[in-house]
Amino acid sequence: MQELDSPHVFFRRVIFDVSPTECLVAMEDEHHYFVLQLGHDGERITSVASTARRTPWTLCPEAERQLQAFVGQPLRQRIAINLPEIDSKQQCTHQYDLLMVALSQALRPGRREYVAKVRGAMHEYRHAELWLDEEKLLDWRLRGTVIDSQDQCNQQDLRSIMPWADEQLDDQMLEALFVQRRAVMVAASKGFDLDLIPNAGVAMRARAGACFVFQPERAEQAVRIVGSTRQDVEGVGDLLVGWE
Repeated sequence: MQELDSPHVFFRRVIFDVSPTECLVAMEDEHHYFVLQLGHDGERITSVASTARRTPWTLCPEAERQLQAFVGQPLRQRIAINLPEIDSKQQCTHQYDLLMVALSQALRPGRREYVAKVRGAMHEYRHAELWLDEEKLLDWRLRGTVIDSQDQCNQQDLRSIMPWADEQLDDQMLEALFVQRRAVMVAASKGFDLDLIPNAGVAMRARAGACFVFQPERAEQAVRIVGSTRQDVEGVGDLLVGWE
């Protein structure tokens, strides 16, 4: 695959801070900043609260009510790639993903941190890396959505990888893939000036039905929050500063 030389670098940082009764989750990238507080009893989720500190659309914070569908969900050693009883399309994609990982993280008290980095974020050829607590777990070159790597994911397509991954990958690799897949997909938006889009309804052709905001009944009321995309992120240390 051709060498990648691009100044366009996208970062996403996710922190899990788990106690015997609570799982705090914080995620920030250029477009989003969420803090989730999950109560649990060691077996199931007992409560979910969300603070949307920065979002691209005005209606994103309203998706918190959809997160209540996770109350009662059992904690699990291995993440699920989907939950048939919860419609992901009616959720905020990013908070839904965080909760899916938190169902596993909540069983392990302590603090853990994922860092995703995508170089060439807006181009066909990209370099995507993922660290967990400073240990690099994934190192991919991508052409479009096809992975070129030295791990089991080699030549898999991110658009269709999850059923294969659920059968083939161990618990840690499956979770890493779940986290990195979303980061790579969000990174592609680095090439767009979202401030030019007045509301989510304008983008419906490409995103119709994709998440809570992009449902036809509310997309036009989801107004763009101009200036919400950070332009000053030069490294992971610029994200989740003082979130606790």
